[in-house]
Amino acid sequence: PQLVAAPGAVIQAKPKVKLMTRDELRACLDRQDASAAESKAIEADDKVLAEERSKVLLERDAIKAKQVEIETAEKTLLADNAAVAKRFEELKELLPKMSKKEQTEAKADYEARAKGVNEQIDPHNQRKKVFLSEVKAFEERVDSFNKRKDALAERADKLGDAQESWRNECGNKPYDEADEIALKKERAAAAAKPASQ
Repeated sequence: PQLVAAPGAVIQAKPKVKLMTRDELRACLDRQDASAAESKAIEADDKVLAEERSKVLLERDAIKAKQVEIETAEKTLLADNAAVAKRFEELKELLPKMSKKEQTEAKADYEARAKGVNEQIDPHNQRKKVFLSEVKAFEERVDSFNKRKDALAERADKLGDAQESWRNECGNKPYDEADEIALKKERAAAAAKPASQ
């Protein structure tokens, strides 16, 4: 039995699919190439940032260790200074009760201890000053690193948006394979041209 359309039925032809023009295909291919290039650039920059992050973390650890060292030295220096001050107060009461020889020895001992503490103060303050400038420089490097990291994340987000846009605008649209072949030849010729000059 042969199928026949019912009387009065309209037989519709299969709708013809609209193909992308060659210019539209060229634009889509250019966008795809730009996305691929940006993806590679982001990957390379991310690798550089990962290496830099490792260096920043090592530097951070070194700074923390140096900070502990300086804080420990400062606590020791303050304790030594407090001990000298305490000895000074003790000597005020003890000196009148001592013989001349004991007074001379006690004063000499006190002055030697005080001199030892005083001689440590300037070098300690200088080390601390240098350390604080190192910390400031480190913090500036961290800020710079974070800005570059944030900029890279923003680029990655923009790339994701561009790729999504490409999928919506180009990814599923049909095109003439002859146009694709012609565009590939056109691109190959353009790529070879600067190399021969």
